[in-house]
Amino acid sequence: MARTESRSSQERESQTREETTYTFEEEDALTIPEEVTDRFKNQGMVLRWVRIKIRGVDDYQNVGKRQRDGWVFVTPDEVPELGASSTVMERGRYAGTVVRGDVALAKMPEDRAIARREYFVKKADDLMNAVNSQLMNNSDSRMPIFNNSKSTVTKGKSPKFQD
Repeated sequence: MARTESRSSQERESQTREETTYTFEEEDALTIPEEVTDRFKNQGMVLRWVRIKIRGVDDYQNVGKRQRDGWVFVTPDEVPELGASSTVMERGRYAGTVVRGDVALAKMPEDRAIARREYFVKKADDLMNAVNSQLMNNSDSRMPIFNNSKSTVTKGKSPKFQD
């Protein structure tokens, strides 16, 4: 039996699919979901990954320094969203912490994190001013030194901090 119906161009236009464009961006292993960072921000906390191992050996110095700075490890019941993409240390020094590879998730009060950041920015500025001052003190009128330097910071991908 031969087919006698033919499609018209109007029918074809009405049945065309919408074009969808897909973009792909490789996921960073240390990305913290936005809903998690927002929830902690509402509680006045910021999140950060802290290195707990280096080359498979516990990094006691780094962990001790971060804990003295005020970072506290996050427990799995605080971030159930990370259960599928992270592991929880069952035993050892870091038992009960959310871990991805050699880093563990930690939290700190936002005010303390801001104060800490400002302290280190001031310290870096003071060091730069001291270097520039020493450079100018060593300047000789026969061969003057001019400081025309400009500091710039360039980064590849723009970071997304939990501010």
